[in-house]
Amino acid sequence: MIVRESFESTMKRKSVIPELARNRPLALFTESIMSLLTSHNTYGAFADLVSLMGQTFPLAAPALYVNTQGLDLRAYSVLDAGDGGDYDAARILGSRRYAYTRVLAGGQAPYSPARVDIKLMTSPYAQVNLSINPGVHEEIFVEWAKYLTPTIAKLMDNELLMNMAFRDGLTGLLNYRAFSEILMAEWERARRYRTTFSLMMIDIDHFKRINDEYGHPAGDQVISSIASRLQGRLRKSDLVFRYGGEEFMALLPQTGVYKANMLAERIRSNVEKMQFPGDISVTISAGVCQYQDGLTSSDLVKQVDMGLYLAKGKGRNRVEIYKDISL
Repeated sequence: MIVRESFESTMKRKSVIPELARNRPLALFTESIMSLLTSHNTYGAFADLVSLMGQTFPLAAPALYVNTQGLDLRAYSVLDAGDGGDYDAARILGSRRYAYTRVLAGGQAPYSPARVDIKLMTSPYAQVNLSINPGVHEEIFVEWAKYLTPTIAKLMDNELLMNMAFRDGLTGLLNYRAFSEILMAEWERARRYRTTFSLMMIDIDHFKRINDEYGHPAGDQVISSIASRLQGRLRKSDLVFRYGGEEFMALLPQTGVYKANMLAERIRSNVEKMQFPGDISVTISAGVCQYQDGLTSSDLVKQVDMGLYLAKGKGRNRVEIYKDISL
């Protein structure tokens, strides 16, 4: 592996930080990074990378910021969004909307206004930046960046090549294939770090009637408009997918089922008030469920689908929590 060879070669040179060569925990951490970044899924790889950084150097309060041409901007940070995280993300990513993933790493250092920025990748199509609090760890992070850069570049290349396969052509949302991969990454992270997340499944009520009465172009307009509304109404940390046809799925990291229910109800009420070309009005139904220890990713999909089924069965235009869950 190119990164491993680079690492071993660099370790033999006198310019390597002596502490890094002697400190086995740091060496193991570097090996873990290289293993993680062989993944083709940047969502899980970047979150795990920040978690490991935060566990190894809690005072650094690390964050990764990803700016890819034509794709959503992303932030992965151990900082709480309201406690300096959003400010730091906006400093790097600017005013454009970005998806914010709070990474739990066993504690959080306070945000320092004098952040240190380290470029991990810069190209015409993508930029990846690491931001840390200043401190004695700066030199080690700079050294690590040399090992991370080639593998991150490979990851980003793979992501761009797969973008067309992971995006829905009509709405621009992530598609079913992307949902399957990202759900598995979030499930594994929740299992490993004992966190949680919720799923929200949304279906447009009586959508066939819209196509039959107004035509398929009108139906496509309804789907596109609701997709945009979902992206605008959910939080920066949430991911929205076109699950298939007139169905959408949202993955809500570090969110309990009752908070997910409140978000779904807010979206349902908002869609009910929307007006579409041709004086079309629509409603949506939604189901929500929450990850619990012992549940597989398939279990979660079945549960959220059952929640949606209950909402449909109770008259539509409503949200239902999958009830067989211990909180």
